[in-house]
Amino acid sequence: MPQQIIRRTVLFNATVTTSVTGSDINIPQGFSAAIVTATTSTTSGTSPTFDVFIQKQLPQATVAAPADVAPAPPSGTAIFDDILHFTQITGNGTRVAHISTAMVPTLTANATTMTTADWAQSDASLGAATLRIGPIGGDWRVKITVGGTSPSTVLAVVAEFLPYGG
Repeated sequence: MPQQIIRRTVLFNATVTTSVTGSDINIPQGFSAAIVTATTSTTSGTSPTFDVFIQKQLPQATVAAPADVAPAPPSGTAIFDDILHFTQITGNGTRVAHISTAMVPTLTANATTMTTADWAQSDASLGAATLRIGPIGGDWRVKITVGGTSPSTVLAVVAEFLPYGG
């Protein structure tokens, strides 16, 4: 069977001097994993810090709205939830994260339950160097929070989406 094409998508590419939220990017369903990189160059300023988050859009129902019943789509204002927070960036370099739809099995023999199966929605508050396992697809965006005095960097966030094998 021929190898499937790897899909490449640029999620963000700009000079960053203040906190910013990137545009929504629609990621089609059907991918089993993503390799996401955040690359910085020409970083300057006094103690510059850049926290890079990848977020996924979550549709919300309008409370007590008669229209929000199956099979109608939710009509409320969507929220975004962090799925990845790179280690805080303070200079030039590349950070790499691997995101997967697979659950990591516990090392406990005969385990029949999974802990930490839910969490509170977070908007740029997921701990550094943390990612969440789950489905890949839907609307993603990049959110960057910036600290320091006169911080500046050229930042590119790229994702390679790997299809399910056949």
